[in-house]
Amino acid sequence: MTQDTYMIDIRLWINRILKHWYWFLICCFVCGLFGAYTYFSTTPKYAVNARIMLRTPDAESSIEQIEMMQMIGIGGMKQTADEIAILTSRDIMTQVVNNLDLQTSYHKKRNLRWLRQYPKRDITVQYPAMFLDTTKRYVDISVRARKSDYIVNVRYGHWRFSRHKVTDLTQPFSTCAGDIYFTLHRQPEKGDKYKIFTLPMIPAVEWYNQMITADALKKESNVIEIAAVTDAPSLAIDFINREIELYNVDAVVDKNIMASNTAAFIDERLRLIEQELSAAEAEVEEYKEKFGIINLEREAGLYLQESTEYKKRVAEIETQINLVNYVAEFIREDARFDKLIPANLGIVDGSLVALIGEYNQLVMRKLRVQRTAASDNPVSAHMDTQLAILRENIITSIGSVNNRLEISKKDLEKRFGNVEQQRYGVPSQERQYIEVARKKQLIESLYLFLYEKREENALTLASTVMPAKIIATPQMHPNTLEPNLKMIAVVCLLLGLGLPALGIYLYYLFNNRLTDESKELEQKTALPFGGVLVRNHHGEHIAVRDGVNSVSAELFRSLRTTIGFMKPAHQQCPVMLVTSSINGEGKSYVAINLAISLSLLNKKVALVGLDIRKPMLAEYLQCSNQGCLTSYLSDDAYTIKDILVETEFPNLTLIPAGIVPPNPSELLQSERLDALFAELRKTYDYIIVDTAPVAMVSDTFLLSRIADMTIYVCRARYTTYNFIDFLKQINEQKRLPNIITVLNSVAADKIGYGYGYGYGANVQSGKK
Repeated sequence: MTQDTYMIDIRLWINRILKHWYWFLICCFVCGLFGAYTYFSTTPKYAVNARIMLRTPDAESSIEQIEMMQMIGIGGMKQTADEIAILTSRDIMTQVVNNLDLQTSYHKKRNLRWLRQYPKRDITVQYPAMFLDTTKRYVDISVRARKSDYIVNVRYGHWRFSRHKVTDLTQPFSTCAGDIYFTLHRQPEKGDKYKIFTLPMIPAVEWYNQMITADALKKESNVIEIAAVTDAPSLAIDFINREIELYNVDAVVDKNIMASNTAAFIDERLRLIEQELSAAEAEVEEYKEKFGIINLEREAGLYLQESTEYKKRVAEIETQINLVNYVAEFIREDARFDKLIPANLGIVDGSLVALIGEYNQLVMRKLRVQRTAASDNPVSAHMDTQLAILRENIITSIGSVNNRLEISKKDLEKRFGNVEQQRYGVPSQERQYIEVARKKQLIESLYLFLYEKREENALTLASTVMPAKIIATPQMHPNTLEPNLKMIAVVCLLLGLGLPALGIYLYYLFNNRLTDESKELEQKTALPFGGVLVRNHHGEHIAVRDGVNSVSAELFRSLRTTIGFMKPAHQQCPVMLVTSSINGEGKSYVAINLAISLSLLNKKVALVGLDIRKPMLAEYLQCSNQGCLTSYLSDDAYTIKDILVETEFPNLTLIPAGIVPPNPSELLQSERLDALFAELRKTYDYIIVDTAPVAMVSDTFLLSRIADMTIYVCRARYTTYNFIDFLKQINEQKRLPNIITVLNSVAADKIGYGYGYGYGANVQSGKK
């Protein structure tokens, strides 16, 4: 397709759109009404968001608190994704729904919108006892206040429905959902409408879980943004505040459980060590009295100075051995899986500490599951199996650590013995005193260490620092998310313009008939185009008269001029066949008015009716059917003068077809017909021949031998594209001479746009 053709196509589509401009106006108006209804009937929705920051040990705790939290298994950075899962867990959501009584929602109609009533409402529905806890179906209640009573519709699930006429809402009445009544906080007025919707607990929790979203503000950030889109901003604000509050309470409870278990363990160890320390002090005192030692430390200063390092290291190892043994004893004494193992009492073995920390984390998860699930929960049983495996691994690890410590201790003691042997001058009682004093020192250091840990644990219990700090309180965004006026306006405008454009496109895409556009006929046939003719609304068969300047008359004059340019130059008296594809396209109407138009130029015109199967010329011109062309062709007794009929137009002579013969094809091939046209050429300037439709019979093709040109009439919105293809085939096979196409029955209002001058209301004739 060339650029010129493309530009013509664009102009064609623009013309089509401009012709149907009123559809765009109507559709824009309808879409505007629909948009206004959508805007005023859509319940406004608002965005509510808040931000919290998860407190970390590095940012919020002292060094002592950090060590204690590590000891009880709360060490390191919180995992934000895990905390989001806890924050939006079903357990917390269920508590929020229960606390705020959100299982039932209340709406009141105001104008076209249903607005949610929260926290205050006009009425409150009262269900039977335990109904909300046991129901498995939703309840949908509508209340409409009338002058003296109320209409209450109740739907319980998908299949149960009941309708009630109630005079007093505060009195119980029986419905498909049981006996209900209402508490009135405000007396409903006539015309007030309410909707009350109740969900079972699990679907209600799921609905609010979808409404509330929580996500990290940034990657690897401890800040969590909690957001909601709702038609009740105050409800969302209360919901988020209560959700954060319950999350903090839950975390504090977990922390206190771990700290309490650690405190009990430390108190028990201190009681036992206190007894051992008392025994060691008594032994030292007894030894000094027995040997009369007053200041053995000063006397053995040199020895202590030399062996201090070994003693210190041996004491540290023995402390580790005792701590490991205490943990092993704790595990063996209590075989239950609901108590925590102290994670860090000073044990330096990293693998053992990691195993104990993993065990404690699993115990905490089990405790959380037990608080929200049944005792026979398979998840709890699976956790018990994992805890048993971890307990065996811890015991095995303790044995390995003990063996390593014993080996290290023996090695240090051997080295210490070598030093002792070098000091063979030291009295034996001094050596015995050192051993007794060392034992006392070891027990005393362990006692002081555990006492310090008990104080730190008490500090942790007393601490009320919440794990989630609110850094942005829940607030409502001032602009509504729904309905979006700009979006509705844009969508309505696009629909108002797009739907008519799409309709026009589809109409022309699937239309199988010629339109009012002459360019279409020219492009599809590639034949010379004679012009267009206006639609005949008045049913008159004669549109051209002397002195008449109607649109129809002017268009026939234009057709006359066009034919004058297109007739063969060598032919002074051309014979023009006027035909069409099928009946009803207006060929006889065109033939009559074209002949009249030519006669008004003072040209002698003969109008011959050769549509002998359905002759109509005499009837349309209101002339007698005398003469009978068919009689002339079949009977040699008839002469040319016998078949000529004068009309009201001085220069126009009619040769009517006459009666319908039994053998029309044979008559049209008669030599008398050739002789007739030879004589007519001598007398007349133009010979117009009204012939039969070419797609129905072959009569017209038999006349091509006597014709100089063919005027092929097509009718807008009537002639199908199949007949256009048939016309192209006729032209390619040259079955008719010099074909000129004419588009008939074009709408009068289309004539003024691109076809002519636009003569206004003086429109007469157009189509038969």
